[in-house]
Amino acid sequence: MKRPTDRIFTISNALSLSRIILALPLVWALEVDNMQAVVIMIVLAVLSDFFDGYMARKAHEITNVGKMLDPIADKFIMMAVMIFLIFDPERHFPIYFFLLLALRDITNSIIVTYLMNIRVEVYQSNPTGKWFLSVTALAMVFYMLRFPEIGFWVLLIATLLLLISWYFYLRRYADYFKTLPES
Repeated sequence: MKRPTDRIFTISNALSLSRIILALPLVWALEVDNMQAVVIMIVLAVLSDFFDGYMARKAHEITNVGKMLDPIADKFIMMAVMIFLIFDPERHFPIYFFLLLALRDITNSIIVTYLMNIRVEVYQSNPTGKWFLSVTALAMVFYMLRFPEIGFWVLLIATLLLLISWYFYLRRYADYFKTLPES
């Protein structure tokens, strides 16, 4: 018998999946400079991110797939836009941030994958990670709207939050490893 946390097909997971699908039209709207469509899609992505968690808690449908899919959806849409902004000659998004974020996410992914192999539960994101995501999204909006000076300062705050959230993730994993029985 499946436990509630093993479910795959939920409204919340569909909302997370919608953010992944939204990445391509969002990048295309940026490419053709349709800022009205960009703003609408960003609002849809933010609402989908809010409602997927809300719906999961309200319907008691917090699943392991959802715990993995939500941050993947966030990262997918963020990375797609970030790569566009890095290569757009008018927007000058700094590549250091992309590389630092990629390093954090790779280390987290390796550890989470290992932990999933020895334990079924998937950890949810930490509150600092949610703040990091929000501030990064705000910085990216400034870069999308061609205000790189403001975006740079907001991105510095996002960089600090990235490092803090990375620390909290690593500390949580280290604490978990201390509880594992020695083999």
